[in-house]
Amino acid sequence: MSIEFSEHARIQLKRRGISDKLTLKAVQEPDDVTSSFRGRKLRRVRVGDKILEVVTKTDGSRITVITAYYLEESL
Repeated sequence: MSIEFSEHARIQLKRRGISDKLTLKAVQEPDDVTSSFRGRKLRRVRVGDKILEVVTKTDGSRITVITAYYLEESL
């Protein structure tokens, strides 16, 4: 499995103060995965009292991180 970051994701992660390491954890070991539009997946992992949601797109064995952001709601 290959994981890549889109340019949009790089910009948003930096702006939101979310580390690549934490993003990769959410992709590789999510607490929850939900399908989204255009075949995308929403992968979530709990981080303290928040939830990190990472939007990904899968193409074969390649996963591309589209964006990531924190939710304040519980799973």
